[in-house]
Amino acid sequence: MYLKQFFQKCHKGLTKLLLSSVLCSTITFSSITAYADVDYEAEMENRKSLPIQSNEIAGWPEGPAIGAESAILMEMNTHTVLYAKNIDEKMFPASTTKILTCLLAAQNCDLNDKVTFSKAAVYEVPRDGSNMGIDEGEVITLEQAMYGVLVGSANEAASAVGEHVAACLGKEPTAKAFASIMNEKAKELGCKNTHFVNANGLYDENHYTTAFDLALIGCEFFNNEILCKMSSTPNYNIPPTTTQPDDIWVNSKNKLLKTRELAYPYLLGSKTGFVSQSRQTLVSGAEKDGMKLVCVVFKEETPYQFEDTVKLFQYGFENFKKLMVDDYETKYSMDNMDLFDTGSDLFGDSTPLMSMESDSYIIVPSTAEFEDTVSKVTYSKEVDSNVIATIEYSYSNVPIGNCDIMFSSSLPEQFAFSSQDETPAEFSSEAANSSIEEETSEGQNVIFINVKKVIMGILIVAGIIILIMIFLSVLSSYNFSPRGQSSKRRKQRIRDNRIAKKNAKQAAKRQRQQMKRNKKAYKKRKHSRFHRTYD
Repeated sequence: MYLKQFFQKCHKGLTKLLLSSVLCSTITFSSITAYADVDYEAEMENRKSLPIQSNEIAGWPEGPAIGAESAILMEMNTHTVLYAKNIDEKMFPASTTKILTCLLAAQNCDLNDKVTFSKAAVYEVPRDGSNMGIDEGEVITLEQAMYGVLVGSANEAASAVGEHVAACLGKEPTAKAFASIMNEKAKELGCKNTHFVNANGLYDENHYTTAFDLALIGCEFFNNEILCKMSSTPNYNIPPTTTQPDDIWVNSKNKLLKTRELAYPYLLGSKTGFVSQSRQTLVSGAEKDGMKLVCVVFKEETPYQFEDTVKLFQYGFENFKKLMVDDYETKYSMDNMDLFDTGSDLFGDSTPLMSMESDSYIIVPSTAEFEDTVSKVTYSKEVDSNVIATIEYSYSNVPIGNCDIMFSSSLPEQFAFSSQDETPAEFSSEAANSSIEEETSEGQNVIFINVKKVIMGILIVAGIIILIMIFLSVLSSYNFSPRGQSSKRRKQRIRDNRIAKKNAKQAAKRQRQQMKRNKKAYKKRKHSRFHRTYD
C-alpha cells in the first residue's frame, strides 16, 4: 500500500518535472531575450523622481520618494487618500488579483464547501508558476484552497476557487463566468479603471487595474477577519485525505509577515504578486491606534516593495490622525430641532429624534484641527433610508470623510409607549415595518411606532381631509342643475317674504304705539287748558 503511494508520488513528481522543464526552457529563453538588457535597478532609481501628487496638496504632509511606479496609501473606512503616486495609471496587478478572488469566495460560499479541481483549473496555468501540485479531479475544502491562494499564491487553486464561486452563484463554472463576477464586484466597490479576465492575475493585456481601484478592493478585503488571518499566515499545511493523497505545505514569500525579515507589527494581512510585465506588486493592510490603512505598491523591485510599504505605513500613522465628528462638530447641532425633540417624554424617551452618526470620523494631517476642514450637506433622496442628510468633509479640497444625520440611533425607526388597559388590541406584529408593532416585555405591553411613517401618514390624512372640506364647500356654494337653481330662488323669495312680513308687522306695531302716545299727549294738553280757564 505504502509502496503504491510512493510510486504514485514519484510518477506524479517526474511528470511535473518533465512538463516544467519543457515550459521553463521555452519561457526562460523568451524571458532572457526580452529582458536580458533591462537594468531594473536603474529603472527603479528613475521612478523615485516621478511626481507624488499628494505632495502638491497645500498643508499636506510630504510623503516619501519610493521606487514604485504607482503607489497609494488609503484610510480603510473613509477612503481618504493619504499618499498618491500615479494612482489612476492602469497597471498589471499580477497575483494581487487573488484578494478579489478570495473576497468573493468568502462572501458567497461556505468555507467547508468541497472544491473539485477541474482539468481547466489545473492545466490552463503554467506549471512553472506558483502552484500547490494539485491534480485534476482532486478535492479539498474551500478553506484549504483559499489558504493555498493567499499563502502559497497557487494559480490552479485560484482558478478552482473562481470556478467554485461561479457555481455557488448559479453560473457556469468557468474562468470567463468568474471574471464577469469579478468585474461586477469591482464596479460595485467603486472601481472605474479595472478589468479582470482571470482569477489568478496571470498576465493578459486586458487584465488590469489601478492602485486606487485595488485599494478600494483592499478596503473590503482587510475588513474581513478571516481573510486577514489567511493573508497573514506564513505557511499552511493541507494533510492527505481520501480525495487528495498528498501532504501539502504552502509557504508565503511575503517578508512583512511575522517571523520574516521585515515583519511589520501592525500588519493585518498582505498579498504579493509578480509577473515580468508588472514586476513586483504588493497590497497590504495595517492597523494602529484605531486607524486602518491599505497600501498598494505597483511595479517595484524586490525587496523594495516591502520596504516601500513599511515607509508608507509609517508615513500614514505618524502624520495623520482621526477626529470623531461627534466630538467636534458644532455647525450642525441638533439642539435647534425642538419640534422633533422628545424631551417631554411624550414618546417615552428623552432622546432627540434626529442625531449625528456617533462613530463617524475624519482623517486630517496631525498639524490640522477640525476647524480647518470644510463641510457641505447633501440630502438623502432615498425614502426608505434612515439617513436624512450627509455632511461631507474636505481638507485642501481632499475628501477626508463624512457623517450621516439620521433618526436617533437608539430609536432608529421606533419609539416605545407604555400600554394602558385602554390601548387598542388590534396592533399586530405584521404592522411593524409600516407603522405599529406590539410586543410583551416583563408582563407589560409595549407599542412601537415607526415615527417617520406615522408622520407621513398624518400629513397624508390631513391633506385628504382638507381636500374633502374644500370639495364640500364648493358643493354647498354651487348647484349645477337648473331645477336646483329654481328651488334655490324660490327658497330665497320665501325668506324675503318672511322678512318683509316681519318688517310690516314691526312697522304697524310702531305705528300703533305712536298713535297711543299721540292720544295721551292730546288728553294731557286738554286737561291743562281746562285748569288754566278756572283758576
